[in-house]
Amino acid sequence: MSSQKAPAVNGWAQQRATDPVFILERHLTDTLELQRHVQQVRIRSHGGTTTKTQLLFDGMAGELQTIINLIRNRLACCRTEGPHIVETSSSSYRRLFDADGFEPRELFEALLFGYAHYARQTSEAITSLRRSGDPESAELLAGIFKAVERCLWFLEIYLEGLALNTNGSRVPEWA
Repeated sequence: MSSQKAPAVNGWAQQRATDPVFILERHLTDTLELQRHVQQVRIRSHGGTTTKTQLLFDGMAGELQTIINLIRNRLACCRTEGPHIVETSSSSYRRLFDADGFEPRELFEALLFGYAHYARQTSEAITSLRRSGDPESAELLAGIFKAVERCLWFLEIYLEGLALNTNGSRVPEWA
């Protein structure tokens, strides 16, 4: 009897996985989780990093807020019913952001891993949206992917600067 119910549940899960609204809601949840971790790094690093580094964290937090607003606006255009319940797997994010210390290198590595994970999720969401026939949402996430790549570039540059023990004057400012 339970074997008869399994295909229906799996079919429902597959249908949800291709629903553009569900994909966007799940991506919004992932974005909110990443923003929370960027905020944690900002708080942990306060006073222990350069002004340029604080501006970087502020800029990344602002970028994520813009992304959140863009996804919410797109959802408002697409949604025909109330929000869905989106399951999160924050245990995977906790492993990515397992930097308990306050050392700048640990904080940058944690953010780098988190952004790389988010970039992969964004790429997968773009593919799913294209397959589901929602090119507008796919284009929105493609723009978001470019912003995430920019954040990754900054994090890599700052991490390299820490590895080379350079002062903050040689790293680019967030603009």
